[in-house]
Amino acid sequence: MTLRRTIALTPLLAALSCGDGDDETAAMTSATTAGLTSASAGTASTTTSSGSTDGSSATTTTTGASASSTSGATDPTTADPTATDPTTSTSTGTTDPTTGDPTEDTTTGFEPQPFMFSDPLIDGTLGAAIGGAFGPEGWTVTGVADRIYWEIPSLGEGSVEFTVAGITLDNLPLNDHEIFAMYEGGYDIEHPIDYNPEFRNNAFKSMIRIYGVAEGDRVGKQKIMWGICPFGPPGYHGGECPCVDPPGFFDEPFGGDPNWDGSPQRLRVEWGPDRVTRYLRNDVEVLSIDWSSAGLTFGPESLYVSLGNPRPLEVDTAGMPIGAVFSDLVIEGWTGPPSQLCGL
Repeated sequence: MTLRRTIALTPLLAALSCGDGDDETAAMTSATTAGLTSASAGTASTTTSSGSTDGSSATTTTTGASASSTSGATDPTTADPTATDPTTSTSTGTTDPTTGDPTEDTTTGFEPQPFMFSDPLIDGTLGAAIGGAFGPEGWTVTGVADRIYWEIPSLGEGSVEFTVAGITLDNLPLNDHEIFAMYEGGYDIEHPIDYNPEFRNNAFKSMIRIYGVAEGDRVGKQKIMWGICPFGPPGYHGGECPCVDPPGFFDEPFGGDPNWDGSPQRLRVEWGPDRVTRYLRNDVEVLSIDWSSAGLTFGPESLYVSLGNPRPLEVDTAGMPIGAVFSDLVIEGWTGPPSQLCGL
């Protein structure tokens, strides 16, 4: 996707602390993407202290408001985003035929803004780290429940990619090794997010799972999850998506090369205006999910991205691969408004 301007993350720097075996189809049934959040005018270059304890820092460049993912226009007197009516936030924007960039939504007047954020994870992070250890190679997993999370603007279309090294079958002993997640973090959800029900039954959920030795014939293969259930607060449901008109969407295909030799692997999840979600490994598409017919948009109230997730705190068959080293996280895309709420 073409990026003409850059909105960089104003990170949610939570206080640092040391620090699903079942398929989730039953937790969500069908949902769709295209919505895009807001950013205000103004450009600033900022140096932000990292989430590490060694005083390291990273520089980001911001065009627009802070990247808190509240949607809507900006109040010119306060520079705060104003509320967006979720009942009228269906995206009807089109794509510029010359640049391929999203154009203004003709229904809401919402204008998508480009977003780009990077976190090298070298000697620290711009996110909130729970466990693990930072060094010159990146962030090393030291416990099964380690994770880092970031709050970013809601992206109607975008991508998240990162490098992970040091994964072999030796550190994939469990059934499920879930190394990446995206989820709804708005409304009154507290962070770091709890597993059940906030993360497990989340209204906007994506996850990469690597199957471990305990999973038998799936060992080494990968699963991508993609779920949309835009019913509003509290951002998670009781075990089954309540959306009826249109119904929610959830799919979780698995496959791919089962070999992990410890070498650096570049993993990427992307979701585009065609409403197809793709998982790529070393620039090669591994799995895709087509949700274009679901009648929904991808528009969480507040979007969170994480390496690792809270599931290992409650499920002993899941965990991060200890010794894996993560680096060079890059997020980019176009902001979008919250999804139109479904009929219940």
